[in-house]
Amino acid sequence: MSSVGRFARSVFLSETYRTVMDTVDAKLPMVRKWRCFEYDEHFARRSQWARKFNGVYASFEEARQAIPAMAAEGYDSPGSGNMFEDPRRVYPSDYPVMFWMGRVLPHVRRVFDFGGHVGLSYYAYQQYLPYPKGLEWTICDVPEVVRAGRELAGNQSAQGLHFTTSFEDAEGADLLLAAGSLQFVEEPLAERLGALRSKPAHVVINKVPLADGEPFVTLQNIGPAICPYRIFNKDDFRSGLEQVGYEVVDEWVNPDLGCYIPYHADRIVHAFSGMYLRLR
Repeated sequence: MSSVGRFARSVFLSETYRTVMDTVDAKLPMVRKWRCFEYDEHFARRSQWARKFNGVYASFEEARQAIPAMAAEGYDSPGSGNMFEDPRRVYPSDYPVMFWMGRVLPHVRRVFDFGGHVGLSYYAYQQYLPYPKGLEWTICDVPEVVRAGRELAGNQSAQGLHFTTSFEDAEGADLLLAAGSLQFVEEPLAERLGALRSKPAHVVINKVPLADGEPFVTLQNIGPAICPYRIFNKDDFRSGLEQVGYEVVDEWVNPDLGCYIPYHADRIVHAFSGMYLRLR
């Protein structure tokens, strides 16, 4: 069986298992109560449960209040800068980004990579895209991740790679990239872009959980810590960016990424989303 076939089969089996267990829980409230308690305990204590989700909350603050006392909170925590063994690994969800970046990079002098961690996109895409001579690539992230990123960049002798903790440094950038980061940020991207005097001409967004229903916040165990994690309403997300001067040129889905929150079957995000926008 091909790798795609194995992936599809695993997704089907996961969905089937969830459907069966949701049915059992609905008919046996005491079983549901015990399974909820057991899941909460494992979610809070087991770092190998990275990428698992728990709870539904109305705001970041409400979600923060639900983080267990024994757990670290947020990406600005020890160990969060060393979560990825291979910074050059490319995933299926990366290919739409590389397609559009390949088209615009010849006209780009500065990339602002919002939430780019230690340089995951910079190192991965460099294998497939010819970076223009003199390209400046700035990553904006939290202090702990920036520290790890600078150390890695020094070891790799990375050319043109810089780090900052301030979104204001996006001022004057030609392209803003946000790949898998916006859901961890409390202030919407549209508001941050709207505050810039000189906005990026190009915006590439990827790996964002967009849904048709009401927006909400859940918690994600990232391994070293637990983070508030926003699920956006798709129409609101898009219209917010349009209101600050952007037009959507292309949209796609990331079928290899999704969000399943146990005991909240109505909140499943089956596939994440991406889009390329251009300043009008």
